Formats: sequence, C-alpha cells, structure tokens
Amino acid sequence: PIILCDAFYGFPTQKRPRNERVRAVSRQLTNFLQWRSEASEKNSNNIHSHVHVLGKGKDIESVKTRIDELGTQTKASTEQIIFDADIEIRQFLDKQNGTSSTQESQEEVVYLSPDASYTLPTTCRPPRIVIVGMLIDRRITEDRSRRRAEESLNIRAAKLPLDELRVKELSSCEPLNVDTVMELMQRWWWNCDRVEERLQQINGSGETKCDDNTEKYGKLYKKCFIEAAAFAMKSQRDRHPNRTVHKTE
Repeated sequence: PIILCDAFYGFPTQKRPRNERVRAVSRQLTNFLQWRSEASEKNSNNIHSHVHVLGKGKDIESVKTRIDELGTQTKASTEQIIFDADIEIRQFLDKQNGTSSTQESQEEVVYLSPDASYTLPTTCRPPRIVIVGMLIDRRITEDRSRRRAEESLNIRAAKLPLDELRVKELSSCEPLNVDTVMELMQRWWWNCDRVEERLQQINGSGETKCDDNTEKYGKLYKKCFIEAAAFAMKSQRDRHPNRTVHKTE
C-alpha cells in the first residue's frame, strides 16, 4: 500500500504563516511515524505502507528538515518517508501504474475527502493507493480536497465510512487530522492482511477480493475497518482531548 501526502496546496509565502504550516505538517507526519514505530515493536510482522510526500522542492525540504529536528525527541525518522520534490501527483501515479487509463488502476487510487459523494466500502480491502491532502488549517474550508481531487487531478474522491462506527457527533463527513487518517489507513491495511492470511490458510486458495465477497467475508472486512477506525479515533482523542471532532451539526 501507498500513502501519498499531497503538499501541493501551496505553503504561505509570508515567513510566520509559512513556518506555522511547516511545523503543523511536520508534526502530523511525525505523530504518525512515531505511532507506527511503536506499533511495529509490538508486532514485527506488520507490513508498512510506503509514505511519499509530494510537493514543491522548497516546501518539501523545509518539512524534511523539521521532521529530522523532531526526530531527535521521538521515534520518527525521515528514513521512513520518501520525499518526492517537484513530482506531480499524476506523474507519480502514471509511473506506478504504467498508465492511469485502465479501470483497474483507477479503482486502486482514491483521494480522501470528507466532502466526497462516494464512500469507501467496508466489505472489502481498501484501495492500494490513498492520497491525503496536507490541509492543516485552523478553519475548515469545505469542499477544498474534493475539488483538488476531482477537478484538478481527475482522481476519484472518497470519504471514510465513519458512519459505521455509530458514534454520536462523528459522521463520514468529519475532517479528521492528517495523522489520524494515516493511522486509520495503516491499521485498516494491517487488519485486512491478517484476515486474508487466515482465509488463505483455511481455504488453501488465493486472494480474496470484493468480487468474490460472501456475507461472511463482508463481515470480516467490515470488522477490519471498524477496529482500525476505533483505535485511530482513540489516538486522536489522546492527542487532542479538547477537540476530537472538528465538525458539528
């Protein structure tokens, strides 16, 4: 799996706002890396997703430097991230898939957005490539990530199926923190890996995909998401106890 961090939204040019954005993005990425390092110590069999940060060269270099600084106090390291300076999202995807015109490759990529009309299903494994916008602002700008995905990049936007948690004040339209989204996706992939490994041992056969879903498999995959989301939201509450939910009706 791959997590693409889209830092092409543009960092402020003024010194103070720019420094605030660099610190905010770096902190969110560091939170994720630190969590993943600790989780891997408990289970060394976990397969890590590849994390790529794409953006303008100057912005990427600033974020990398800041993560290195934070890494002296945490278990985070820039060695766990691939920084792709001045490589556009489409350019990266075309290189990954050879071509982005096939139906299969399109279904393997989503841009996460709480404003998307499409919701990721819980009854199968999530897409292989997930794009997360590095939008870390004090005020929420609605529809910004969806427009970036569908209008600027022509990539399918999708929201996380948070409604499945059935938690009051938390819906699939909730704009989660970047570190929470990344943790949720990593946990979701890990959970699916374990379920599919068990299914292969039981069935003695190959892959389990959405196409060959049965009600039984669907429930197993749904549990993968629910557990991943529940633990990721717990991490968000621990990090931000005064503002677990950003969007209220």
